[in-house]
Amino acid sequence: MKRLNLIAVCSLLSCLFSYGQEFPNYGTLNSEDINLKQCSFDKDANAVVLVHEAFSNYDDEHRLITNHHIRIKILNEKGFSAANISIPFYQKDEFEIISAVEGMTINVVDNREIVKTKLERKFIFTQKTNDRVGEVIFTFPAIHAGSIIDYKYCSTMKHYGGLEDWNFQGRLPVIMSNYTLIILPNVEFTYRVNKVKQIPITIRQEASVGGIYFEMKNIPGLGDEIYMDAREDYLQKVIFQLSGYGRSGDSKNKYMTSWDEVTRELNSSAEFGNQIGKNIPGTEDFIKQVNVLSSPEEKMKVVLNYVRNNMVWDGIHSKYSIEGVKDAWKKKKGTSGDINLLLINLLKEVSLEVYPMIVSDRFHGKVDISYPFIDQFNSVLACVIINNKKYYLDATDKFASPQLTPFNILRSCLS
Repeated sequence: MKRLNLIAVCSLLSCLFSYGQEFPNYGTLNSEDINLKQCSFDKDANAVVLVHEAFSNYDDEHRLITNHHIRIKILNEKGFSAANISIPFYQKDEFEIISAVEGMTINVVDNREIVKTKLERKFIFTQKTNDRVGEVIFTFPAIHAGSIIDYKYCSTMKHYGGLEDWNFQGRLPVIMSNYTLIILPNVEFTYRVNKVKQIPITIRQEASVGGIYFEMKNIPGLGDEIYMDAREDYLQKVIFQLSGYGRSGDSKNKYMTSWDEVTRELNSSAEFGNQIGKNIPGTEDFIKQVNVLSSPEEKMKVVLNYVRNNMVWDGIHSKYSIEGVKDAWKKKKGTSGDINLLLINLLKEVSLEVYPMIVSDRFHGKVDISYPFIDQFNSVLACVIINNKKYYLDATDKFASPQLTPFNILRSCLS
């Protein structure tokens, strides 16, 4: 407990002293906020995000420090659910800490008096979603039609590897969304913008602080619609990826700026390429039994069912086996990466031609092959080649025939 408290205190201090932490408009209203009755560009909205602004910087330990400020107006009673806030974070190995959470509900009484009701710390809770993700949750008090909720918080990540895409668009319409990213010295990030032509974007270099500023205004809300494969494909957002790194004064090493570099990075990764070619303890007798089968198709089917029957999917999509396939086999439970990389190992043991295939599930979005961005993919399958025919196997699916391409990748796979 003492160690956790120390981490929380250090994270709070990092947030307090990070550049751009102060949001001068926090807790203050203007006449436009007060008089807003309907979202002009999304008239069916029950609530609207007045502003979501954030600033990412680094500290002396090169941790990624991001401060957020969000203000939402509740337009009517149907919008009360917008006062229930969830802030997800990466809790595994204390990779990310959420701190400095503050909030208030602002009401205008009799069209004159402004009443602020503070969000009390005792009503801010942290809960575990799964082994990797947690969430900070709270509900704003004193909510009425016309209430404005205003809150801010700080995210501290161990390194810039946690840098996330910036979503301008959400389920609620957004009047103003802006994000400033300060880049570490001797590090390069590349980015691409996903947006419709009708909504302009402002991108401005902040040379004095070594950063870049993004801004969009008046973005309609986007929910789940009929016939929509992946909501992620339609969100207005900026996508980031590390593209170069080096020591001071040295030329930068390029990193995943081409598909060949992506392939090399994956093959050399301890959590991907180095997990292939492992001997799985306790499977020796099973391998001997399968190797006597004459049909490669039968071998493939038997191995697939063996993994299906012995492993439980934890519901997490992943390209990687973070703890290793041997650890997953011992636990008999794992992510899609754990299970399918394990499947690949056993298929190799019975002398089948098999390759890992990174994929993007239908819900995760389309792959744009013009951009060698590894985060476009969220899982891995086994690709088996028998007599020049390819079979795509996913051992997290307990029932799909190996003869059929898994439904969740019919639109968006890339081998």
